[in-house]
This record gives sequence, C-alpha cells and structure tokens, in this order.
Amino acid sequence: MCKLIKPLWVGHLLALLAGGLLTLSLAPFNIWLLSFLAPLAFWVLLKDLTTGQAVFRGWLFGLGVFGSGASWVYVSIHEHSGTPAVIAVSLTWVFVAGLASLFALQAFIWQRWLSKTNPLVSWPALWVLMEALRSWVFTGFPWLLLGTAHLSTPYTGWVPVLGVYGLSAISALTGLLLYTSLHPATAFSQRSFAILLVAALPLTGFYLQQKQWTQAYGQPLTLGLVQGNVAQADKWNRQKQREIISNYLNLSHQLGEVDLIVWPETALPLLPEQAQPFLTKALEKAGEGAGLITGLIALTANQKNYYNGLYTAGAALGDYHKIKLVPFGEYLPFEAQLRGIIDFFDLPMSSFVQGQEHPAYLQAAGTKVAPLICYEVAYPDFTAQQARNTHWLLTVSNDSWFGSSIGPLQHFEMARFRALETARPMARVTNNGITALIDYQGQVINQLPQFISGNLKGQLQPREGNTPFMLTSSLPLWVFCLLLIEWQRYLQKKHLQKKHLQNHSPSKHKPNQT
Repeated sequence: MCKLIKPLWVGHLLALLAGGLLTLSLAPFNIWLLSFLAPLAFWVLLKDLTTGQAVFRGWLFGLGVFGSGASWVYVSIHEHSGTPAVIAVSLTWVFVAGLASLFALQAFIWQRWLSKTNPLVSWPALWVLMEALRSWVFTGFPWLLLGTAHLSTPYTGWVPVLGVYGLSAISALTGLLLYTSLHPATAFSQRSFAILLVAALPLTGFYLQQKQWTQAYGQPLTLGLVQGNVAQADKWNRQKQREIISNYLNLSHQLGEVDLIVWPETALPLLPEQAQPFLTKALEKAGEGAGLITGLIALTANQKNYYNGLYTAGAALGDYHKIKLVPFGEYLPFEAQLRGIIDFFDLPMSSFVQGQEHPAYLQAAGTKVAPLICYEVAYPDFTAQQARNTHWLLTVSNDSWFGSSIGPLQHFEMARFRALETARPMARVTNNGITALIDYQGQVINQLPQFISGNLKGQLQPREGNTPFMLTSSLPLWVFCLLLIEWQRYLQKKHLQKKHLQNHSPSKHKPNQT
C-alpha cells in the first residue's frame, strides 16, 4: 500500500496530517474512532522505507501530534511572561519538535528491529512502551496519551482494569485488526480471527462496565467549590490582594452549609500563616464541623524556595506539598545558565521544590482525600498510588496559564480519566475553569463554565475498594509489552535461521544423477 505513495514527500505530508488525527480523537474534539486510525496510519506510512526515511517520517508524525495538540504552551510563554512573540514561537517550536523526536525514535526502533515481526503483537506493544518513555523522560509529559480517547466509548470498561496505557494498546491493536480484516490479501482464517477480536474487545468492555470495583462509603458529602477567576497578571499584584481575598470570602459565604469548602491552586497570594484568619472567616456560614482545603504557596525551611501545597482549616486536617513539578513553570532546569536570559525564565514563583510524602492524603468530613495539584493528575500511576486507601480524589489547578486554548479541556479530560481508572469520585477546583464534580465512572455531575467567578455546591459519594489498575499499576503491562517484543524478535530470528539452513542444505547442492 505504501509503495503507491509517490513521491516520498507525499507520504511525509500524510504522516504530518496523520499525527493531527490523534489530537482530534481527544478533547475537545472527541472523535474517538480516530484513535484507531492514527496509529494505523503511522504504521502503514512506515512500510517500505529506509531507516533514515522512517525516522524523518516518524518525526513528522510527532510534529503533527504535538503541533496540533500541545502548541498551547505558546500562551504560557508569550501572554503570561511578556516574552516577545518571535522568541515565544521559537521556544514553542523547540518544545514541539523535541517531543516529536520520541515518535522518530519509535519509527527507528520499528524499522531497525521489528518491521519483520507480527505487527498485531509488536506494534501495540511498542506504542505502549513509547508512551511510557514519554511519561518518564525529563520528568515526563503524559499528555495526549492515545487511550484517553476512551473516556466514554464501548471500551470504557477496560479502563479500571488496564489503565490508560492498556487502552492505548487496544486502540493500536484495533486499527491493525480492522486493516487485517479488510485487506484483500488476508487469508480467510486470519480475517476471521481479526473480525472476531474486533467484536470481542468492545463487547468485553461493555461487560466490564457493569462491574462495580468499588463500593459506596458512608454518606454523601456536600461540597462547595469556589472558582475565583483571578487573572494571572493580578495574582501576585499587591494592589489586587484585598479584592482577591474579598471575592473568595463572598463566594464561600454564598454556599451556606456544607461539609467542605475547596479553593483552587494558589488561591490567595498569601503564605499559610497569613491566610489562616481568612480561611477561618470563610467557614463562618458553612456550619458546625465544616472544613476548608485550599491551594497556597509556602516557604521552605531555608526561606529561599517555595512549596506548592494544599492546606486546611476548620475540621479538615493535613497538608500536602506538590511532588510532580512543571519544568520551566515551577522550577527551572539548568537554572544558573538560563535565569535572566528572557522574561519567561524569570516567571514569579518559579523556584519550587518537591514535596516528599507520597502517597499522601488529607482528611475531611470523616473521609480520606487523595490530593493532586494541577499537573499531577496527568500521571496515571502517581494518581493510582495517591488513591489507595482513600475515599475520593481532589485536584486543584490554575489553568489560566493555558488561556482559552484547548489545553484546559485536555486537562479536564485527563482528570476525568483518573476518576475512571480508580473508580473514585473527584472534585476538581480551578482558578478559571473547568471546576466540576465528577462521579466514580468519570462522568460529570455538575460543572462551572470557564472564565467566570462563581461557586458550585453539590454532593459527592465517597467510595472504598481498589480497581485492578490501582493494585497493579502500569508496570506489569510495560513488562508484558517488553516480553512480547522480545518474543517476536526471537521468532523472527528463528525464522531467519531456518530459512538460512534451508537455503544451504546439502539437497540444494546435490549433483543431478542421470
């Protein structure tokens, strides 16, 4: 099929476009069927190429993925730091092109060692391992993971069992199965097997949706979520401090009686000891036994760096310091070399240090709460560890860094996916949206619109128990995929050895007797 794509640049262009299909399968577009087509197109476009050609085409595919799905970093670089547009575009290009190199590496590995193996086995396995690498290298960027497309599809039941990487494997496999079942050169037995498996995967997913992995715990909680909608430019402006505090107090008092009030990440431009009187005041109308959890900045012991943390007041207990920090946003790699070069490298509050305790939980209204701050909710295994022995998930964020791009919508989708993986309800509270209550199946109970100042009052039912994914995490799947690839390479090696022996057997060279 790929031989028909001539000249070479046409295939390169198609690879770039195919990468964009992956973004379209995710929020806010949610054309989930494209989660089958994107990896299939990538595989098809790698056929009949040299290794060098495959690497370049893989890079173009990655450029299509991250150019369409992650170029919103431009908003953070340009609009919130005053970095000139030309430099902001250049930095965005470096970011996107660097991430795209991981797909170039995937193409290299495939073309160099796996192209002669059975793609039904090795291609989904390689896809999973490359997503795992992307989630780890340079602190990880687990964004635009293919399996996230299956938040509300017939395959959703697989999520609490396999997690997002398992759904990525199912997506890559399903695309190849469809190709196999429709290809005219496919043998009848292979076509029948492919069709059977294509049908079995969603049917099993539907069956698994009926399974209750966790159970209700205690009585529903009444939560009050506050979305301050503070402009990023005003966040650390001392002249705006009184206005910000007054807004959060008014929105909290409007909620009336609740079990818990939650404010977003870095809600107040104050340290915890400075904010405590205002947190207490916010609870005046919440009723007896109510608590409050809010995001705040805290100084470290050396008084030079900061923690990005969650702090409590009233009946809520505990504190939590963020562990998964955002490079260049919350800390600066190669700080001595980069600090001061451009405004982006001198963002306010960009000298954070990691918290230590993980897994960790807070306590509120007789329940244990799994805390996640902003970027942390993108990490499936990190979230699963936090969720163990807790009753619900709480994530706070400040998505104003993304502006009106698709970034906040992608972030919200990932948060919902974490609720589905752990079968835990979630409260998500952000500065400017999307603030929402999410049930244990990842479905939205209620939410506030973006870019408004408001509050959301509703009930959330805590749950207990563990999903299979929470018990195993992703490591067994990664090991299994690695073993599958090694098995395929072993079979390929044995096949080549057998072929070599047949070509050089004595019967091949036996003289003709007459």
